[in-house]
Amino acid sequence: MTNDFLTKWIGFWVFLFSVSVLSLPGHGGQSAIVLLFTMLYVAIVKRNNRQDFSLNKEEKIFIYLVLVWFGWQLFGVFYQPLGYEFESTKAQLRVMDDMSRWLLLLPVFFLLRRFFVDWKILAIGLSVGVLITVSVAHYEIYFLNLDRAEGMSNHTIPFAELMVVSDLLLWMLMIHAWNKGQKILSYFLLFASVVAFYGSLLSVTRGAWLAYVFMILIWLLYIVKNSLADKKHLLSKPILLRLLFAFAVFFAVSQTEQYQTLKSRTLQTVNDVSNGNYQGASSNRFNIYKDAINHIEKQPFGIGTHNFKQIDPNGYPFNAHNQLLNVWVENGIQGVISLLLLVGYAFRFFWKNLSHANESVSIYASCGLMLIVSYIIFSQSQVVLDHHQTLIFFIFYLYFFFAQIQFLKNKCD
Repeated sequence: MTNDFLTKWIGFWVFLFSVSVLSLPGHGGQSAIVLLFTMLYVAIVKRNNRQDFSLNKEEKIFIYLVLVWFGWQLFGVFYQPLGYEFESTKAQLRVMDDMSRWLLLLPVFFLLRRFFVDWKILAIGLSVGVLITVSVAHYEIYFLNLDRAEGMSNHTIPFAELMVVSDLLLWMLMIHAWNKGQKILSYFLLFASVVAFYGSLLSVTRGAWLAYVFMILIWLLYIVKNSLADKKHLLSKPILLRLLFAFAVFFAVSQTEQYQTLKSRTLQTVNDVSNGNYQGASSNRFNIYKDAINHIEKQPFGIGTHNFKQIDPNGYPFNAHNQLLNVWVENGIQGVISLLLLVGYAFRFFWKNLSHANESVSIYASCGLMLIVSYIIFSQSQVVLDHHQTLIFFIFYLYFFFAQIQFLKNKCD
């Protein structure tokens, strides 16, 4: 295969991943497998081009941190303290399913650092995925009379989280398209962004909306660091229309019965907080947090990967409803440190490239920051890395943005 064909082939499967991760069964797994085997083909056929396989310092550190994080999770699969053992070997193997994505998607990272994927492929793919899954969510609410939509996800919360983070990514890509003079594409991304916002409303999940505050901050940082702080960029037509449509969509939803569910949940939370009922306001998460902290004190080095339910086998919680607490309970202080180092290093990498001379590098850096900050916010009340759909979305696009920035920087050099 020629490089030109491989570039188109890889772009096609990145597009399919972007669509399917949001809207089809398997949630991108099939596309990721094709990309993995594509890298295997490249490694065999082009094995003589050793220079193309060499990693720079930033890439090596990133890969090492991924492997350390994966290693501590693997350790937690095969070692548990006395009294916390898995009930069977089958249960241990089942636990390896989700965590294996960190390792299995590394060949995709190596592939994406060698081949350019046009940003428009990513943008259109995400848009199509959003349109499909929100169409299903709309049908669930107004035709099936469900209280909360889950779209093509298997739960309302992952659906809401993915709609919010997709909205944030589409916001940045919409601005990039407008700055590139591609107005039709910019308007299409604007429409998809508004639809994603509408989808988040249909899920009646409010916590994920905090990500919008940080979206504005990252967008302003992107504008300032790239010397674009003028009326033309701050008040461009797609931005003004996006804000206008957001208010219009919210107003339209407020006229429906769906809004009453959203309103009652919000008022209940406000009343609980004002009356000092923090347990009710947190949907009983405070007791879960207390149990998690108590077990951290007893077992600071963890009780085993995906083994949280062992702290209360007959109780409701299967996780800590907080990503950091969950990792600490299951993988110990060493797991927490390795995850924080990985996410922190990726954040630092994207931050450093936010004002790069290459506009594609800077927009991918801003998207990387949006991705990380969104998941940090989601992680305050959910264990986002325990859901297949939110996990594979995070890993794939973390690898994608990191790898494509490296490709573009190498091309500039």
